[in-house]
Amino acid sequence: MMNLKILSLLAVLAILAPVISGRAIDLDQDNSLSASSTGPRTTIRPNFVKITSQPPSQITHLRGSTIELECEVMGSPTPNVQWVHGSGQAADWDDVTMNIISESSPTTMARVVSRLVLDHSTRAAESTYTCIGRSGGQIAIASTTVFHVDAPRSNFTDILKPVAHHFMHLKPTRVTLHYRALFEDMGSTVILPCKTVGRPLPDITWKNEEGNVISSIQDPRFRTLASGELIINDLRWADMGLYTCVAKNAISKDEAETFLYPIRPN
Repeated sequence: MMNLKILSLLAVLAILAPVISGRAIDLDQDNSLSASSTGPRTTIRPNFVKITSQPPSQITHLRGSTIELECEVMGSPTPNVQWVHGSGQAADWDDVTMNIISESSPTTMARVVSRLVLDHSTRAAESTYTCIGRSGGQIAIASTTVFHVDAPRSNFTDILKPVAHHFMHLKPTRVTLHYRALFEDMGSTVILPCKTVGRPLPDITWKNEEGNVISSIQDPRFRTLASGELIINDLRWADMGLYTCVAKNAISKDEAETFLYPIRPN
């Protein structure tokens, strides 16, 4: 189990290193996050934002099918992530989750994964969707151009139409927003988001590294909200590890993992 934690931490640190003023990130014995430099060691509170995994620059979409785009943004404080349609209109249709996280703590550092899931149909030849990450007054963007084409007609498609109409009120579960990694000060209250889409609305549970469902009965510091967030009060070193959000409705389920690393504050 500890090897899994160490490997996950090393993977996160490997991505952190090149974005913080060109300095390597080191882990002190007192589990504070520090930077190697010619001067004395000090705990970093970096201020940056960067898209670490961007959606494709262009895709072809068959009208009537679902569009799904994924964008990963890393930053400190925790980035605010939003999708924008066209020249600046927020993608706020009924089938879209806005995927916004507030900068609730100036000391956090996180990798945020945001998925745009659209069942919205359009007669336009093409559309543009832009992922925008904001943190500490800085901004990072990545856009995707979607070329919409008509699906070829066939007798088989016509036969399936009545079945599709019967089940059109059902939509599979997808996790649309979660942290891939979060660095947070020990002693603080942590909120791990798990936003979802689906019809009927998915039920959400959180599991620990052992695969056990997290319950406030086992530890009153942990609490899962009806909206899907996992609340951890009084963050401790022992809380380090992987947390899995499991979202499930009548027709499908989806999962997303968050690696949580407690930092000893100055």
